[in-house]
Amino acid sequence: MRNIFLSLTLIALLALPLTPVFAAGEVAIYTGTTQWIGKAPADEQAQICVDMLNDAGISNTWYDSDGDMDAVAGWMEDVTGDGGLDICVLYGDFPPTLYPDNNAQPDGTIAETFIETTDGDVFINHADYMFWGLAGRNEEGGLQNMMDIDGITMWDDNTNMVVTSEGAAISPTLADFASDRPFHVDELDGDWEVEVSLAQNDDGTRADPIIVRDGNLGRLIPVIQTANGDEEKGAVAAEIIIWLMSTVDVEPAGKLSTTWGDLKTVR
Repeated sequence: MRNIFLSLTLIALLALPLTPVFAAGEVAIYTGTTQWIGKAPADEQAQICVDMLNDAGISNTWYDSDGDMDAVAGWMEDVTGDGGLDICVLYGDFPPTLYPDNNAQPDGTIAETFIETTDGDVFINHADYMFWGLAGRNEEGGLQNMMDIDGITMWDDNTNMVVTSEGAAISPTLADFASDRPFHVDELDGDWEVEVSLAQNDDGTRADPIIVRDGNLGRLIPVIQTANGDEEKGAVAAEIIIWLMSTVDVEPAGKLSTTWGDLKTVR
């Protein structure tokens, strides 16, 4: 009987890779304040993202009020360094509870600490210049301080973005478009590198969306940086999140090891 049980369980374990297993982490979406996109369209896109994440079985919380800034900061402090891949989605603004206005704290903010652990945590930003903030809370300094790269910028209105083969595979919804604030790939420095460029210009010096990572630490993902554009931001973000969480090996290996260890104790 014991041999039959072990055989059946081993067969079940071998079948695990056939089923998508997501990294143990959470997604927070904030639309309480927005920049370069109205509150109503931001909420519409956020709802699309939430629905797709729910269908995929990915834990998420949507903070839709400007009174939720403290709650978002609390969430971020709770998940930082927890061993899971956690993702914060913003719609153009950078709440001062995460990063104080006017670059008042260039280093050691809740936001910077979030992307400086080996969890690989992520900021996704839609619409305006990443970390610029509502009414220019931080301007260029937000991105520069968060990446610790002096001089990195996100300019160039109406830059044509052509979807790459990797981008098409990750996000079937993503289509060619003109980005107003593409990421400047040629200004990367330090340990920052391109993980995946989903859409880019002809010479690859500008990209949007793009996943960049700080060595083995956190990630930044600008996704469709356009002024009041009607692109499918929510669906593209969800597809990127689902892909990222299904490819990052955080939880499955540990679960398999523990299960096999338990099996060996069966008598």
